[in-house]
Amino acid sequence: MTAVLVASGITKKFAGIAALIDAGLSVEEGERVGLIGPNGAGKTTLFNCILGVTPIDGGTVTFDGRDVTSDRVDQRARAGIGRTFQRIELFADSTVLDHLLIAERVRNGSGRFWKDLLGLGRPTAAERERADEVLTLLGLEELAAEPVERLSLGQCRLLEVGRALMTQPKLLLLDEPSSGLDRVETAALAATLREVQQQQGFAILLVEHDVDLVRSFTTRSYVLDFGHIVSEGPTAEVLASDVVRSAYLGDMEVPT
Repeated sequence: MTAVLVASGITKKFAGIAALIDAGLSVEEGERVGLIGPNGAGKTTLFNCILGVTPIDGGTVTFDGRDVTSDRVDQRARAGIGRTFQRIELFADSTVLDHLLIAERVRNGSGRFWKDLLGLGRPTAAERERADEVLTLLGLEELAAEPVERLSLGQCRLLEVGRALMTQPKLLLLDEPSSGLDRVETAALAATLREVQQQQGFAILLVEHDVDLVRSFTTRSYVLDFGHIVSEGPTAEVLASDVVRSAYLGDMEVPT
């Protein structure tokens, strides 16, 4: 297998305090990899460094065989890095379809984004076809004309995934996708993600506190604590480690 993402020696300090210290991870093509650890471990900071949201103080980020350490966020997105957010980042008054069309126009750089925000843009046939394809993949086609404010939280999570899929990612970064969902909704989201991934072949890097989801959804995992990667390997082995369970998962419940 070929690594689609390699983050090496990532170091980041805020006001002289180290948030990440020589942290690194890799994700192979088509893999589902977990990134876990207690609150404040540096997981979101590492995510943001990979995305280019947060500039790094040391280390490199290689994506699809190319050094993207100096690339902007939009350049990394167009190269094939998609993401979702822990907190829902959607426009309440816009429809499900509008969200996907805006994402498509940002991806292709059509220059019509301002028209979308003013409600003046008209989708092309190609844009509408692409959006309809993603809606169908996620089972949201019947909700295309619905404003986001009418959706359930689970449906909003799916829409965020859909918006990320519009960028045609080679790697999808999922930031706490189960946040706010019950077990049934979490299981449904995971099943949909598996199905869509099998169809499209992208890799997934998952930051998640729900250990059941990490256990059932990922094949490899990394554990981050105080800015250091302290354990890595097959997910089942990582979660079964006494060192990880007792010292590094902190407030996370780890079922046996």
